[in-house]
Amino acid sequence: MNVNKLLKLRCKNKIIGKLIEKLIRNQGCFLPRSVKIGKNVQFSHNGFGTVVHPNTIIEDNVRIYQNVTIGRADIWNSIENSEMEGIIISQGAIICAGAKILCKRGKLVIGRNSIVGANAVVTKSIGDNEIWAGIPAKKIKNRNNTCSN
Repeated sequence: MNVNKLLKLRCKNKIIGKLIEKLIRNQGCFLPRSVKIGKNVQFSHNGFGTVVHPNTIIEDNVRIYQNVTIGRADIWNSIENSEMEGIIISQGAIICAGAKILCKRGKLVIGRNSIVGANAVVTKSIGDNEIWAGIPAKKIKNRNNTCSN
């Protein structure tokens, strides 16, 4: 079964939600129930190899490709001592294959309609309509506001 179809079946019923979480994980995508997911979010290639931190918000119309990691950058700290509050992937953002979005402290925000390039490593917030790429990721240009995803 397709991860995108399973996401549509997610509901507040704890038992069904846990079952769907297991089905998604069997598809090769770690997507905890605590992740808040907006409408029309697409995990391309079934989100294979994708790992999403439980304190993540993914807003409407976001596209996430395979092998993406969205998580903590302070893994040497215990969860109790982590200063990471969460990650927000804003409306219309595109996270390309292999990208890593890693938050060390506070909240990290990927701006509206921004693009994170393939294999980029993002460790700080990105503004709206920006394109970031590289290791570590840097802004390479502004996205044309007339583009639509």
